Formats: sequence, structure tokens, C-alpha cells
Amino acid sequence: MRPISKKRAVFAIKMMIPAVILSTFVHFIPTIWGVYISFRRLNIFYIRNWMAAPFIGLDNYRRAANSLSSVFWISTWYTLIFVVLSILGCFILGMIGAVLLNKEFKGRNIIRGIFLLPYILPAVVSLTNLRFMLLQDWGIVNSILLKTGILKEPVAWLTGKMALFSIIVGNIWIRWPFWFITILASLQGIPKDLYDAAKIDGASNWQCFMNITLPFIKPVLTVLTILTALWSFNNFNVPFILTGGAPPREANILSINIWLRSFKNWDFGLGAAMSVMMMLIMLSLIIAYLRMMKLEG
Repeated sequence: MRPISKKRAVFAIKMMIPAVILSTFVHFIPTIWGVYISFRRLNIFYIRNWMAAPFIGLDNYRRAANSLSSVFWISTWYTLIFVVLSILGCFILGMIGAVLLNKEFKGRNIIRGIFLLPYILPAVVSLTNLRFMLLQDWGIVNSILLKTGILKEPVAWLTGKMALFSIIVGNIWIRWPFWFITILASLQGIPKDLYDAAKIDGASNWQCFMNITLPFIKPVLTVLTILTALWSFNNFNVPFILTGGAPPREANILSINIWLRSFKNWDFGLGAAMSVMMMLIMLSLIIAYLRMMKLEG
């Protein structure tokens, strides 16, 4: 391999400096500031002079984790349901779409473009349309289900227990095309000779899928799972747009709960402590998942 010249190395480093500086201001400094205020009683009375907010140690963390029945842990439970079912839905839809479009047929590129529409469109547009579709009295979803006889009366999709189901559907809708296109690219890298040899040995389609397809794309699925878990765990747009910023108990996931505590109740110290706890929970789950994948591999 041809060695990189000194001038090119210096040029590459100079090009990276703005990105490092920007990343520092966008990510690291807000994170450090968030951890700092999580140890202080920063509320509406100290907004003008947040440095004067009294230091209270771990009191904000104790308030957040007061008991297993606290709002934080209830939100954490619904957030975990939201994340797990979103990953499962994205995997199923993405895998089915990739397997179907991994074959040559007329109109494949058109269908591929249609599948990518939810990912190409801005999330606000897709989720706002979905919200109108799920309205109880005027939504097209209830209208179709009533006309077909599946429902006898309109369902309130965006309130009560159905709200969690609705935000899961919304999250899957905007994320599954990313799974689809990534899995499709991975499937196209699997040698067809392996499938031909397996067919000669009498393997069924399901056996080929389990013993050839999944092992080959397992690293890609691991990355997709981690990315979707991170994007979903701290997702704010989906529940905020679909519930209008006033979610019921079942849809009050952590991101919305932290926003309500911080910017509705003006308790920034408690909101920061909940954010730190959410970050630690995410890191713990990802580390556990990676270790589980390593043991299976």
C-alpha cells in the first residue's frame, strides 16, 4: 500500500479540526453542563443567574428514583417497550422488504423508491400526516376500519393505552426504510453459490435463511439494532408530534417526561438528573447487548 505523504496527513488533520471543535461545542460542552446542573437546584428562580443555584448533591437523583412507582421508572418502562417493539417492527419490515427486493423483477426500482419515501420525507411531515390519519372522528384509519366492519366504533388512537401503540407505529414508519436499504445491501453481498449448494443438499428456504442469511448479516443487524435503540430511546419528535406535547401516561416516555419536567415545570436540575440517568441506562443496555452478541458469536 502506498504510504500517505506528510503534506496529505497535515491537510487531513487541518480538515478535521473544525469538525472536532464543532463536536465539542455541540456535544461535549452541553453534556458536561447537563451533568453539572444535575447536582444543583436550578429552577425558575435561578434562571437569570444559574451559577447561583445551590449545590444539593444527589438530591435530584433521589427525587427521580424515589421509588419503583415514581414517574421516572414508569416512563423508563414504557420507553423500553417503545424501543424493543420499534426494533422488532423495523427488523420484520426491513427484512421482508429486503428479501423480496433482492430478486430481479420488473418494477423493482420503483418499489424500492416507494419503500424509501418515509425515510426521505422530513419526519415532521410523515408524523403530522400520520397524526391526521389516526384522529378519532375524522381519521382515515378509523374510517376504513369502520366501513370494513373491523371496528364497531371509532378508536382513540392518540389517547389512553392506544397512544403507546401509535407512537411505536410512528417510530417504525420513519425508521424501517433505513433497515430495509441496509439489509438489502448486505444481502447482495452474500455469494449465491452458498444458496445453490444448500439447495442441492436439500435445505429449505427457512433453513437457508437461518443458516446462511442471518449469520452473514449479523454484524449489520447488530449495528442497526444499536443505532435504532439510541435513536428511539431519546426520541422526542415522534411522541411530541403525535400527542401534541401532552401525552397520556402510557405514552409519556423518558424524552417527553424530561422535557415536561424541565421546560413545563421549570425544574432544570431534576430534568438534567433524569437525562444523566437515561444516558446511563442506554449505555448499560448497549453494553449488555454487545456482550450477549459476543457470547453468541
